[in-house]
Amino acid sequence: MNTAMVKEDLLLTASSVEIEAASKDARPKISVVAYTGRIMCVPGWGDIAIDLAGLEAGGQVPLLADHNATVGSVVGHGEPAVANGRLMVAGVVSGAGEPARHVVEMARGGFQFQASVGIAPTEHERVKPNQSVEVNGRSLSSPGGFTLVRKGRLREVSITPLGADAETSVAIAASRQGRSSMPDIVNEDQIRADERDRLKQIETTCRPVGERDWGPLQKRVDEMKAKAVAGEITVDELRAGVLEALRASRPKYAGVLHDGGAGSIPRSRVIEAAILKRAGFAALAEKALGPACMEAAEDLRVAHTLDLCRAALRYEGIEAPTDREGMVRASLTTHTLTEALGAAVNKVLLDGYRDSPATWRSFGGVRSVPDFKTATAIRPSFTGALQQVAPGGELKHGGAEEAATQYKVDTYGKLFSIDRRDLINDDLSLFDSVARVMGQAAMRKLSDLIYDTLLANAGNFFAAGNGNFLSGADTNLSTDSLGRAIAAMVTQRDAEGNDLDIRPSVLVVPPELQTVGRAVLESEYITTQPGQPTGNSLRKAVSLEVEPRLSNTKKYGVKASTKHWYLFAAPAASPLIVGFLNGQQTPTVEFFGLDQAVNRLAVSWRVYFDFGAALCDPRAAVRAKGEV
Repeated sequence: MNTAMVKEDLLLTASSVEIEAASKDARPKISVVAYTGRIMCVPGWGDIAIDLAGLEAGGQVPLLADHNATVGSVVGHGEPAVANGRLMVAGVVSGAGEPARHVVEMARGGFQFQASVGIAPTEHERVKPNQSVEVNGRSLSSPGGFTLVRKGRLREVSITPLGADAETSVAIAASRQGRSSMPDIVNEDQIRADERDRLKQIETTCRPVGERDWGPLQKRVDEMKAKAVAGEITVDELRAGVLEALRASRPKYAGVLHDGGAGSIPRSRVIEAAILKRAGFAALAEKALGPACMEAAEDLRVAHTLDLCRAALRYEGIEAPTDREGMVRASLTTHTLTEALGAAVNKVLLDGYRDSPATWRSFGGVRSVPDFKTATAIRPSFTGALQQVAPGGELKHGGAEEAATQYKVDTYGKLFSIDRRDLINDDLSLFDSVARVMGQAAMRKLSDLIYDTLLANAGNFFAAGNGNFLSGADTNLSTDSLGRAIAAMVTQRDAEGNDLDIRPSVLVVPPELQTVGRAVLESEYITTQPGQPTGNSLRKAVSLEVEPRLSNTKKYGVKASTKHWYLFAAPAASPLIVGFLNGQQTPTVEFFGLDQAVNRLAVSWRVYFDFGAALCDPRAAVRAKGEV
């Protein structure tokens, strides 16, 4: 440390730097106005403010030069304190490197430094445009809205030549260059994930109802959607506004139902809507049956399941018995109630099926088969190159040779029932605890078969001879190993040396590798040797799917692993095929009324599903073994 640093104090503030005399042998003191409590404009993020009331700022805090978190870049250290809506740091120059000496010499020469804080946020929210929020003893607002960091931990304070906002001399995020050497004020991945989730909720709320669009409501919905995207209204406010507009637009139900007439509502559909609403699936009923049917169902004023039985009997002109059991038994023989129950169960079951994870759809080619006989699938890449035909020449036939895969579909199913006691007890839990679970079980069984087929590796589908199997210590998932897998697929050629032009589409990993997978595919920068590029050349190269079956050793034994990972081409390239009988990709639900179950006072549903799977084209898939 030179003489000037020993004899002089250093005062760093947002507006000026003063050099004062210090006592002999004392270290130069630093006083920093680190944050003035106002809104900062951060490049790439917009307006951001920090609520100092939720900031953990106790103990010693390092004072760095330009957010460079290395020992040689430490300028000093100090004690942070919050006072009068500002973050202050009082400390000393304790650094022994060139940055510390430069800061002192420049300050003594009259250079006015600024301060930048590095904060690890734990809670943040979005403040709407022009909305005032009381923070740090003042009212803050922004015409375009701003991000408010409610809680966080102070990591460091840096001395910088220029902050993000000249008026306050505080920057709350560093530049995007050199990000690996500094702590971020904002968890970039988390904020982006939150924003993606918010936009996804907005899209879900505003998507078409059922199979139709919003019709006359489209303009109103688009306006509310635009406000939600801009942050002028919250997602909850958007939902409430859309629901209110939808209800206001509903056709008014006249109170009399007829079957078959133009514009009429079938009686069974009204009962079905009322059943779904009573069972807790009002949103599903609204989406599937429409607002007019829901309006009619609400007019039934159903307070108990017995009200549904009474309505079904009334619709068919049957006088309802006075005793509850007699009413239930009579209603279960009507076409109106039995059809409504069957349709309601079917909708709940299919909703559970469609809502279940299906990672295989990102790479599985779907086929339709007409029967249960063995079917044959041809690899899309078997044909080879087209050949030049001379004038008047003959076109030659291509041969499939060994590029065919054989497979067949089987049937999987189960039976469940609801008896008269459930209706008497007003118990419709069957819809959630059984019907929806059955739908989820159907998709789960389908996924089980598909991944069992994949892990079985029949016929050495994944093998070095096919150019689609990577093994060895350097095959753990990383940018290097993924790059090799992509190259292996892209350079697949036929026997004549023709490029097949297969392109990778999705990386499938077990849950244990999802963090690495997201880092490889989503990080903007990767750590490299000094002087080498820092950009991530594989960012968003393919999509990512996380499949727990890949590491489920309890179910699949040694075939499963926490280290294995897969790269697949798109479904059209058919790395794996999934066959469905007559192309039906959902379970079949068949209803049996009271008169068809003579041994029980119950109505029943039979659920069955016809499907099969097989590995198809090895050139459209790569498996990496990883180091176990």
